[in-house]
Amino acid sequence: MSWPAIAILAAVALLASGQALMWFRAKRSVGRPAHDTCAIDGPASGDSRRLYYFFSESCRPCRAMKPAVEKLRETHRNRIPVDIAQRIDLARKFAVTGTPSFVGVEGDTVQEVLLGGQTERKLSRLLSGEDGVA
Repeated sequence: MSWPAIAILAAVALLASGQALMWFRAKRSVGRPAHDTCAIDGPASGDSRRLYYFFSESCRPCRAMKPAVEKLRETHRNRIPVDIAQRIDLARKFAVTGTPSFVGVEGDTVQEVLLGGQTERKLSRLLSGEDGVA
């Protein structure tokens, strides 16, 4: 095997292991107590089911998802946006290592963590509890 092929395979393996590590860290949060979010919950503070949307203005997938996520905000007050540039402490507490990320909370427990772009339909089902998760 040639050196360029080996270098490419090594780069792909490192990238895949980084993605796997992000996924593992996020999924490890499921079932743990949710952190205090009363400062950002706003009208959703009384809702037992909340979906925190961690995003960054400089994130291309976040910008692509923005219209769908904003549309959900019109019908679901329990979809709470969290700009990681303004709330890096909260992102760290929820083990968010990449954007976009969605953290579903039911009561005081993290029920679901989704990494990357999601469909509007899936997010709507999560917000309304149709999938059996936050």
